[in-house]
Amino acid sequence: MIRVALSQLFIYYLIAILTGLLAIWVFGDWRRKRKEKQARRFHLVCNICGISYEDRTDDDIPPCPKCGARNERATLRDL
Repeated sequence: MIRVALSQLFIYYLIAILTGLLAIWVFGDWRRKRKEKQARRFHLVCNICGISYEDRTDDDIPPCPKCGARNERATLRDL
């Protein structure tokens, strides 16, 4: 049988709980950033009329739905 003092057992449980909370927090932050990046990928602003629109096609230079001007997709960068 392994003998562990009550204070050591408390410290082990505390470390395990804090490690689990840290892992949940890191996973949640990674997931949030991934969703934001996905949303920014389809969001465009027209250079001519300034309308903000969403385009989910694979076209590299999609047209604006209001004025028809072609708008290039911006490269995504993390700040």
